[in-house]
Amino acid sequence: MHITARLLWFVRNSWSIPKARFSTLPKDVIVFADDGTAVCWHPEQTFPYEFSKSLPETKVVSKSVLKIGEADVASVFQKQKPEQVVQELANLTYTTKHRWYPRSRDNRAKKTPMDRPYL
Repeated sequence: MHITARLLWFVRNSWSIPKARFSTLPKDVIVFADDGTAVCWHPEQTFPYEFSKSLPETKVVSKSVLKIGEADVASVFQKQKPEQVVQELANLTYTTKHRWYPRSRDNRAKKTPMDRPYL
């Protein structure tokens, strides 16, 4: 036996640790190899079914006079992505998405006066 395995066996079976004798938890297994690696096994802990049930949903009572929910009203005023706005505008007006993108070539065009009025 390797020295660390002996030390581990001594610590587990020692009389100086009375808590280990009365534990209801399963014992973990730790094995140390000669090259310095350690292999640990932790058994799966049981989980009672009554703790796995979902919490009951509480119904939020609103004091608002609006007939629609406050979440619906708040969603209207949230900032939307530009692509989503363009898609909604195109669907409302039955146009393509290209109508709602600005044309930068008009802004970039240089507005110079004509050098000859007859052209």
